[in-house]
Amino acid sequence: IYGGEHMKTKVRLAIIMISFLAIAFGCSMLNDESETEPYHGKPLHIGIIGEEPDVREEQIQFTSIDFTDLQKVENYDAIFITKENLKEADKAQYAKVYNNSPRPFLFIDSQKGYVPFIKEQFDFENYPDVDSGVYAYLYDSKSQRYWGYVLSNEVVNEQSIQDVYSRIFETIEDLTGIN
Repeated sequence: IYGGEHMKTKVRLAIIMISFLAIAFGCSMLNDESETEPYHGKPLHIGIIGEEPDVREEQIQFTSIDFTDLQKVENYDAIFITKENLKEADKAQYAKVYNNSPRPFLFIDSQKGYVPFIKEQFDFENYPDVDSGVYAYLYDSKSQRYWGYVLSNEVVNEQSIQDVYSRIFETIEDLTGIN
């Protein structure tokens, strides 16, 4: 009897340990993002208002610009506006630029979506937050379409942000007809 009870205890302990390891390993797999493919397309020249992001692609050239340069967007394949500059980007005079631009605009880390930028009647500060998990919104006035880019597993880290940029570059290449 002693041997049987002792054996049952060992089996239970082994089952508990195996279950614990399976759960721990499984959860770590959920948080461990697999390596994603970088953008392999043609070189892109991006005008950026704000700090240049850290991207994996070497064929992407960023040029720092400011809001007064928005009249010269044809020099770039797209214009990126960072989170720190979104409040300024909301000024009514820029809505006309976004809506008549031959190039797409990317609004990075906007909790308000893209609508307050393209509609003069909306104010960025008073526009409701959009709880969508989208990290960046790309707006193309030529097609009157937008794209929302969600981070992998909705985790904010270098790898998931770089993955978003790779997908954005692919869309820009498609939109600008660089093939």
